[in-house]
Amino acid sequence: MRSIILSLLCIVIQGCNSQKKDLSKITFTEKYDTFFGDIPNEYREGSSLIDYNLYDVYHTESEILLNFNGVDLSGYRDKKGEFGTNYVSFEFSKKDKTLACYHIALFYNKNINKLIEAIKSKIGKPVYVPSPFEGDTLPDAFLWEDKTSFYTLSGVTQNQANFIVFKKNDLTVRNQMLSAGNFQYYGDYLYHLEKNNLQKNVFSYKNFVDYNTKEGNDFYIDDYRKP
Repeated sequence: MRSIILSLLCIVIQGCNSQKKDLSKITFTEKYDTFFGDIPNEYREGSSLIDYNLYDVYHTESEILLNFNGVDLSGYRDKKGEFGTNYVSFEFSKKDKTLACYHIALFYNKNINKLIEAIKSKIGKPVYVPSPFEGDTLPDAFLWEDKTSFYTLSGVTQNQANFIVFKKNDLTVRNQMLSAGNFQYYGDYLYHLEKNNLQKNVFSYKNFVDYNTKEGNDFYIDDYRKP
């Protein structure tokens, strides 16, 4: 009897796990009409990180969606369902209902180191790491990229971390996400490549830093940290 109960429990657990979605497999071809299925979500009017005129935002705290490459990103700081509960929001284009970006807010970030390792396992080392804040020894932000997406992680040493993943060939999204804050200098680098018709494999971010240093722009070298 005990073995039957354990077997049933295993089946239930496996069934629950099979329902989880892995955000690391997002392709940014997903459509709103079919993306969520019966997963609870809430429309958040005017809350786009990109442009509320162009993107609709849907928010969820569901554990089914708070997963990245095997790492569970669900959790809460004080009480589940209140401010401080981890969530993920998805931004879909108003024009064609296609996913362009998702943002995970980690108020309870005990798995932040596991997330970093999971990203490294999937993509490799980051392409850009801003210098740590004054007095800190560990970096607070990282940026990765692969063929389709940019992955930005910031607030690593703070009370709230933010993990944002977006489609890299959508310039509206990219320009908004990399035009200020932690990742502005890498955005400047991408703009320099395009303006001068350069390729990353022949003109690296370090080349860009050295070029600007020779031009008298020391803020790039002051911020530089080898990934």
